[in-house]
Amino acid sequence: MSEQDISGSFLQRARQALNEMRLEDALRLFHRAELAGVDPDVCAAGRWTCHMLCGRFNAAWEESDAIERRGRPDPHRFWDGTSFRDRHLMVRCLHGLGDTIQFMRFIPLIRQQAASVTVQAQPSLKSLLAQTDIADQVMTWGEPEPYWDGQVEINELPKIFRVTEATIPNAPYLSVARPRCPRFRVRPGTVKVGLVWAASVYNPLRSLPLAQLAPLFQLPGFSFYSFQAGPACEELLPWNGVVENVSEHASDVLETAENMSAMDLVITVDTMTAHLAGALGMTTWTLLPFACDWRWMKKRPDTPWYRTMRLFRQETAGDWTFVVGRIREALATLYDDELSSPWATQSLR
Repeated sequence: MSEQDISGSFLQRARQALNEMRLEDALRLFHRAELAGVDPDVCAAGRWTCHMLCGRFNAAWEESDAIERRGRPDPHRFWDGTSFRDRHLMVRCLHGLGDTIQFMRFIPLIRQQAASVTVQAQPSLKSLLAQTDIADQVMTWGEPEPYWDGQVEINELPKIFRVTEATIPNAPYLSVARPRCPRFRVRPGTVKVGLVWAASVYNPLRSLPLAQLAPLFQLPGFSFYSFQAGPACEELLPWNGVVENVSEHASDVLETAENMSAMDLVITVDTMTAHLAGALGMTTWTLLPFACDWRWMKKRPDTPWYRTMRLFRQETAGDWTFVVGRIREALATLYDDELSSPWATQSLR
C-alpha cells in the first residue's frame, strides 16, 4: 500500500468515526492522518469539529489558530486582528440564515467597543434585524455601503471573542417590535405548536417526513401549525384540517417571527427556524440526527446557545421513531411539567 493510500485510509477512518460520533477515536485518527501526510488544515478542521462536539471550545480555537498560522484561512475571514475600539465596523453575513441568527448575539458586544456597527445581512433577514435595533444600521447585499474602516464576517465572531460555554451571550437577543394579530385561525383553549420537519437539501439527514409526526396529532388539547417552507409543504395535503399552513402567510423572516410569537411551542428540525425560535426566547424542541452539527454538542438534552431549547436526539442513525415517541411523551405530560420543567419557560396559553 502506498503512502498516499495509507494516509487516505486514516482520513477515511477518521471521518467515519466522526459520523459515528466516536469522537476520541476520530481525534486520534485525524492526528494519525496528519502524520501520514494528509493536509494538516483538513485534519485540523476535523479535530475542530470533534472538540466542539465535546464542548472543548478552547481546544477548537487552538485548531483555528493553527490553520491561520499556516496561511490558508477561510476565504470569508475578513477581520484584520486589530481591536474593534472606535472602528466603524461592517459585519458581513455570508453563510446560512441560521448562522446569521445564531451569531447575531455578538453584535451588542461589538457595539460596546466600536464607533458604529453596520450589519450586511441576507435580504430575507433585513427587516427582522432592522426592527430589533441590534445594530446602528442594517442593510443587504447590493445596497450602498456607509463608511467603514474595518470588516468581519459574522461566523468569525465566536472565535474572535474566544467564546466558551460559560461566556456565550444569552438569548433572547431578537424580538418582534410590534406583534400583529395572526392571519391564521387560532383555536382557543389549546396549546399552539409550530412545526418544521424538513431542512434544506444541504443535509437531508436532518429531515423527516411529516407523516412520522402523526402520533403527535392524536393528542388532545393541541393545535398544530406548519412553518415549513419549500417543496416539503406538499406533505401537508393529507393533513388538511389537522395542521394549518402558516408559512403561506409569511413573505420574509420578520413575518415568520411575528407568526411564531403566537405559538406556545416550536418543534423543529435543525434548520433556520430552530435558531429563530431560540433567538426569540421561544420554548423550542429541536430534533437532531445521530451525527448532529457541532453546535449541538454530544448527548446533551439542552444547549448553552439557547436556554429555552430542548434537544431530542436520534439514538440510532436514521431512526426518528424513537425521537417522535419521546416528543409525544413530553407533549402528553406538558401540563404536568409546566411549573417544574426548565424547558417550559414561558406560559402556555
